[in-house]
Amino acid sequence: MELLRDALLMLLPALLTGTAVFFILKRYQQLDIQKYDIENKAERLRLISPVRLQAYERMVLLLERMMPSQLIIRNVLPGTTAADLQNSLVNNIRQEFDHNLSQQLYISSNAWSLIKNARESVIAEINSAAEKLEKDAAATDLAQLLFQAEMLNANSNLNKALEYLKNEARQLF
Repeated sequence: MELLRDALLMLLPALLTGTAVFFILKRYQQLDIQKYDIENKAERLRLISPVRLQAYERMVLLLERMMPSQLIIRNVLPGTTAADLQNSLVNNIRQEFDHNLSQQLYISSNAWSLIKNARESVIAEINSAAEKLEKDAAATDLAQLLFQAEMLNANSNLNKALEYLKNEARQLF
């Protein structure tokens, strides 16, 4: 009996000490893993933040360049027809959009959807204005209709997408 008591007196403190060391080491390991995760996240943020900011800048530039007034200034040539200008404007929008497709990786899905809707809306607006004109109408006639439509439509999908994108970028940075 005394032997059992002596064995318990020696083993019990050793078991308690071993258990305490085990839990301390386990907690230390968890804290070390958390520290490593935080450092990795901070490093990823440091690397990705400039790229994301650049994506927002490029998307704002895309939306600004899709505004009919900006498109007309860049694409109208003297002596062209409304049909030529229409094709030029639509092609320009599609090229600009295609050039920036990869930026969707860095912005939210909602922002990307609004940008796509804005693109389709502007193309529809251009096509609609062109349909109102006669076949041999001058490019200036189409330009005039588009300028009028842009002035009347302050709450267009393009402006909504632009404001949404700006607000989202402000929240992130």
